[in-house]
Amino acid sequence: MTRVFLVATLLIAAAATAAFLYLFERYSEEVDLGWGPEARRNPYLAAEQFLAADGLQTRRADNIAVLNTLAPDDTLYLASSSQAYNLKRADELLGWVESGGHAIVVAHIAGDGERDWLLDRLEVSLEERDGIDFEHPFRELLGEEAGEFEGKSASEILREHNRRLREGEPEEKEEPAEEEKPPRNPDVDPEDLVTLATEDGGEYRLHFTGRHLLQHPALEEEEASDGPVFWAKIHRDDTGVPFMQFERGEGLITIVADGGLWRSDRIGHFDHAYLLRLLASDGDFVFLTRPRFDSLGELARRYAGEFFLAGALALLAWLLYRSRRFGPRAPEPETARRSLLEHISACGHYYWRAGHCENLVRQQREALLRRLGEERASPPVRRKLCTQLAAQTGLDESSIATTLWGDPPRSEETFTEQMRKLQQIEAAL
Repeated sequence: MTRVFLVATLLIAAAATAAFLYLFERYSEEVDLGWGPEARRNPYLAAEQFLAADGLQTRRADNIAVLNTLAPDDTLYLASSSQAYNLKRADELLGWVESGGHAIVVAHIAGDGERDWLLDRLEVSLEERDGIDFEHPFRELLGEEAGEFEGKSASEILREHNRRLREGEPEEKEEPAEEEKPPRNPDVDPEDLVTLATEDGGEYRLHFTGRHLLQHPALEEEEASDGPVFWAKIHRDDTGVPFMQFERGEGLITIVADGGLWRSDRIGHFDHAYLLRLLASDGDFVFLTRPRFDSLGELARRYAGEFFLAGALALLAWLLYRSRRFGPRAPEPETARRSLLEHISACGHYYWRAGHCENLVRQQREALLRRLGEERASPPVRRKLCTQLAAQTGLDESSIATTLWGDPPRSEETFTEQMRKLQQIEAAL
């Protein structure tokens, strides 16, 4: 019976395995999880990877002092012209460009009372871009209804859109099919694009979305000196341009008004990456961006494991240290202070045991005799001095003589008595 049960179990297992292998179909699915931590920390990560794939060495810097390490054939990208924060730094940058370097600078919109030293040296200013129909920030959400919400705040637009959804109004926007991929380029009016010609007769297009344009006296005055050698307008009636190039010595400096042209979310639009490669020289490409520091929450999530591990090790070390003890426990020290009389008594006993009391008596005698002027007095003079001191102190002459010229004390009582008599004699003088 047992054998039949084992055979049946093996047959069922074999049949289940064969069915699984016959019906099992392996497939893979790619899930877009969004940008990773490195891409969130570095907005120019896509630009770095694009240039690296083309054979250029890229690196990042946080300070304009990187100019001291650049070669003449390198390319320096400044995310803000304010990074040349004083006249000396602006002159150093222009000096490096004159030696053959190429700089790409994003114009900084200065606040009230703020001065942009680099743009001032190039005589470049920024002006508001008027008359341009900017892309509505909620165009992708609202579809063709975006024009109805012009002039309203973001909260008002979202409230109105949610109200229409609750009322059951059908949305006119059609959902794309699953196999349909979103377009690479955003839906932009061709008039808002800058079209430039290539050397081989082709053309490439750029989309500048900034609300400011660059202005230079040479754009209106043909005889202006040190003007840009190349620029392009978006509309014919614009007085400013989105970017311009200057030649300085053997190098080239490019000023752009749109700081997001080569960020990771826009470098793939139109021909932005192609323009970046055209502007890059054959040397290293250095991104001088504004330093971005991680928040406290990001640091806590990143180093939570190390933090708790270090805390656990520290706790374990403290427990091991506190648990170790050799020999009997030492008595707890007394925290109460003794009285002044106890302190004097302890000091006296210490001096007596150390043999310093004889020196104390001798020094006191010598000082008193020097004061009396009888350091080497003869016996008759000593008797006369004892008679005088006896009359002043009330002590008998023999005890005075013993105190001043007798043998040093041999007991604590004798020491105390002689010191007391010495103090009486000193007080009577």
